[in-house]
Parts: sequence; structure tokens; C-alpha cells
Amino acid sequence: MKAYLLAGWLAGLATLGSVLGQECETHTVRNTIPASRKVALQSYSYCGGDLNVTVYVANVNFNKVVNLYYTNRQNESTPLSVVSLNYQSSIGSDGNWEYWGANTPVYVDGITELLNLTYQATDIGQTYHQVLDIEISGKPEPSLPEPPAPYASPKGFGNDITKFLAVSEGSEAEIAFRKMFVNINPAIEGAEKGIVVAARSGPSYPQKIPDYEYNWVRDESLTMDVVQMLYAAATKKKARSQYEKILFQYAAARATEQTDPDLQTGLGEPKFYLNNTIFTGPWGRPQNDGPATAAITLMEFGNDYLANGGSIQTIKQQIYDSTNNPDQAPVQKDLLFVARNWTYSSFDLWEEESSDHFYTRMVQRRALVMGSEFAEKMDDSSTASTLSSAADALTDTLSQFWDPNRQILLYEYGPVLKDKSSYLDTAVILGVIHGYAGDGVYGYTNDQVQATALRIATSFIDVYPIANDTKGASGKILGIPVGRYPEDVYNGTGTEQNGGNPWYLCTAAFAQYMYASSAEYTTASSIAVTSISKPFWDYFAPQAKLQTGQTYKSGSKQFRQAINSLNGWGDAFMRTVKYYTPADGGLAEEIDRDSGKPVGAADLTWSYASVLTAAFARAGAKGEEGYVGNIADLGVRANT
Repeated sequence: MKAYLLAGWLAGLATLGSVLGQECETHTVRNTIPASRKVALQSYSYCGGDLNVTVYVANVNFNKVVNLYYTNRQNESTPLSVVSLNYQSSIGSDGNWEYWGANTPVYVDGITELLNLTYQATDIGQTYHQVLDIEISGKPEPSLPEPPAPYASPKGFGNDITKFLAVSEGSEAEIAFRKMFVNINPAIEGAEKGIVVAARSGPSYPQKIPDYEYNWVRDESLTMDVVQMLYAAATKKKARSQYEKILFQYAAARATEQTDPDLQTGLGEPKFYLNNTIFTGPWGRPQNDGPATAAITLMEFGNDYLANGGSIQTIKQQIYDSTNNPDQAPVQKDLLFVARNWTYSSFDLWEEESSDHFYTRMVQRRALVMGSEFAEKMDDSSTASTLSSAADALTDTLSQFWDPNRQILLYEYGPVLKDKSSYLDTAVILGVIHGYAGDGVYGYTNDQVQATALRIATSFIDVYPIANDTKGASGKILGIPVGRYPEDVYNGTGTEQNGGNPWYLCTAAFAQYMYASSAEYTTASSIAVTSISKPFWDYFAPQAKLQTGQTYKSGSKQFRQAINSLNGWGDAFMRTVKYYTPADGGLAEEIDRDSGKPVGAADLTWSYASVLTAAFARAGAKGEEGYVGNIADLGVRANT
């Protein structure tokens, strides 16, 4: 894949000033240790998007948090306009004072004023401040890099991907189906019914590292959501009965998780042992997306169960009514947890950082919107009202994730964390896939989602060496290999600089996004182009030559070309999954960025689930109504 210069997108525009021949002037505010305060600005410089600050910090305790707050180019102070400072050196021999500082890009946000310094001495519970109110400027003002020119223009559905995802023995769809169910109710001594092992990697498996031999609430619910889709589509009674049994087992397992006496953070606990007792070791908790995705899956099952003639009393007792059936029915309890806790920060789906995350808000919103209707169906108007009010309040916050400077939906609304200064994360696309409620709020064809999808996908072109492979063995176009985020350092077993890899599930998610977008436009029979979405179309459908402000109806040549391109890119992303899938069809967690070999946890359940949901979305885009049912009718083999 032809690489392009991101104009400092990942390097942070840090060298823009020097590149343009500008000398960055350092402004010294003071050159002596302050006598009357515990924190004080020593010096700063700002040019070309790079802020350099040095601060005096009194060493009053060991654990410290030092932040510099500023206003952006719109003269606004937001949760993004914060710089976290780091320890640099001790001052003098007595150790009473330290230099703290940062040399950090602020990208296209810009800075107009340094507001204040905040120093939290966490061991002693004290916070110290210095008000600054220093107006600054730094020419040249950084600008948003243009997206690259497309390296290819795939069109239409490919026969190779149709074969790859066919409902036949030995196809990847069949292999993913079988291997996913091997990890549901796994044949491991002591494993409870209704649980999902995250991967076949851990003490009980040939591959010991990394240890994924746990039941993650998120992975469990997203996997069971695939089971629910199969249940809804199955035409054979035996197969449907198998899925129904598994889903009721899952509901009971979720109720067990909710009532574990050792819960540390309420229902936001991230994972459990395979006997479904809680993991109490150090971990990123809470993870408040889990209760939402669990509720979504079980409400979808409840609706389909009732549509198939099932008893509403059974759904109340075994799915919904946690008040009267706390040991059996988890949904009401999960929904009320979401309604009461959505305003709190929690760890992200990658379990790395605590903030307000777009993914979490999206799945929480979907749970609340669905939950309000489901509670009414369960004759619980009080809970329905609570959920509806929470959904409205949450929806009002989603607009804050759009950053007009970066032209993306931020994966989290807060300061830079884990050096993820691009604010790009495939979690945003997963948030749409798992959290879109079908009501027009941040759906697949939303222009802000499209702009973000473009920036995320193309951010990996210069990151992964295997992205230089643009065609498969047959000469067909490969899509961009997609990872979690461009700054990722997790290599599948540990962390290292430039260690992050493409993930099967992330690449499949982009395939699913393209297919689902195609289907949504086809249903709507028109494509409206905005200034925000135009770069998306310029990259993914250049031959259509769509123009800002125009709406293209389904009978037009441009509409057909655009849909053809979406389907072509969907297959290109899926072809990348195919290209790096080993001969046995097994899907690990990651694809080595250099060699293209599978790395990380073996047989990752979420990898299989993501390939299946992408295949389902492809069938939807093609109008193949019986595809999911044909896969569902394969039925489940007993695990031994």
C-alpha cells in the first residue's frame, strides 16, 4: 500500500515550526523556586502546534498529578484542553523541589491562553493551584492534514469473498461458526453453563500466553448477541431450540454475575473465572459498557422469543424481572444500573483508560432506548420512565464527542490518555455497530461517523508495514489492515514501542461498516453529501464524484457507483481478513504488523463473532435474506 505523509498527524505536528524555519522562543516566567506556593510555571514556548512547558513542583509527597489547563483556538476550555505534566528531574540535593514538564503536540486545537496549573498531592489529599491567565500565540497555526489519495477503487462484491463466506463445509463462515461455539460453554472442568471463554489461550490450552481463560462480560454479551441473531433466523426447530437453551443459560449466568458477593464496582465488573465467580485481582474497573451490551442481547432475545409464540411470563421470570427473580432475570437490574451510572467515567472496551468514551455512551444509549420500550412490554411503566429520561439526558451529551477541528468523533471526551493524541480509535466504529439504536442518532450513514471512519482507517497506512501489500495472491485489492488505534503498543502478549498490530475484529468491523452503510443507503434510496462527509466519498468512491450539498437518488448513476464502491471496500477489508487467515481458518486476536502472521491469543471468540456479523451485514447488502438462516440451521455440535 502506497504510504503517504500524515503531515505530522501521528508525529503531532511537533516539528512544524522548525520545518518552516521558525525559531520557537522560550518565555521564562521565573527562574527561582517560589517561596509562597507549591507549584509555579518556570517557562513555556509554543509554535507550530507544539507546547513546551517547565514547572516547579514542591516534593510534598510521592504520588503527584500535575496538569496545565488552557483555552483552544476557539478560546474555549474543554476537557481536551489539558496537558498532563511528567517528572523531569530533582532540583538541588535536598530533594524538596522537582522540575515537571511536557513537550507535547496540541494539534489543530491551538492555544490562546494558559489558564492555570493544578498540582494534586494525592498521598496527602492536597491540591495546589497557580492562576496563569497568560495569552499566547504560536505561528504558524497548525492545520488539519488532508486525507490521502485513495490507493485503489474496489467495486462490487467479489466471488472470492462470496466463497470465503459461503454456507459450506470448510468456508471461513462455517469455521468461524464452529469455533465460536467451541468457546461457548467450553469443555473445561468447572466451567459454568452460559459463559464464554474469551480465547483458547491460557492454562487449560496448548497456548498458555496470554491468559485469556476468563469470561469477560463484554465478550460474552457480544458473542451471545450473535447466538441471538442465529436464534432469530433459524428455520430448523432443533437448531432454534439449541440457541434458545444457550441464551436462557446465558441469562442465568448473567444473574449469577450480578449477585456475586465480591463485586468491587457494582455491575461494571469486567470479567469472571470460568466457574463464573468474580476475578478480584487488579484490573481496569469499572467497565460500564458490559451491563448495557448484556441487556441489549437479552432484550433482543426476549423480543424474538415472544415473536415465536413464547410466554411473556417466562421472559419476565427468566430474563427481565430482577426485582422478583434476582437469581434468574438480569435485564431490569442491568438497565437500572445503566440509567443510574451512565454519567460516571469508566474504563474503555480495550480496558486501558478511564474516561467518558463514545463506545460506552453509544451502547448505554441503545440499552436505555430499547429498555424503555421493553419495560413497557413487561408492564413496568415506572422503570420505562426512568430509562426514557436517562436516554434523553445521555443523548444530549453525544454532540460533545464531535471535534470540528479534527473533523472526527473523539473516542473519548477528555485529555490525551495513553499517548493517544490522535484521538482516533476503531472503538468509535464498534460503538456504531454495537450501539446504534436504529433511530437516526449516529447511524452508519451519519456524516460525522463517515468522516471519522475515513480518518481512522487511513491512519494505519503508514503505521503497519504489511499495509504496503495492496493486492492479494489473486491480484484483487486488499483493504487497509485496521488495528485498535495508531499509537497502540500492545503486541498480543505485552507492550513495546511500535508494538501495536492490526486486529482481525477491527478489520472485519470496517467491512461490516461498509456493508451496513450500503444497506442503509439502499433502504433510504438516496445519498445526501455534506461538507463533512465529502472527504469520505472522495476516498472510498472517487469515481462517483459526489458533490457537497447534493442528494443523489437511487436511480442515478452516481448513487449506483457509490453503493458499488461501499460494497467493494467492504469486500476489500474482508479480503484482508482472508489474506491473513491461516489455512485452518483459525483466527487469533492480531495480525503481526511486519510478517502478517497471526499473533496474540489463539482462537479469539470476538474475532469469530466479528467475521460472522460482517458476513451477515454483507448478506443484507446483497439482499440475501436466507443467508443468516442457512448458517443458523447448521446447528451446534456438543463440546467435548
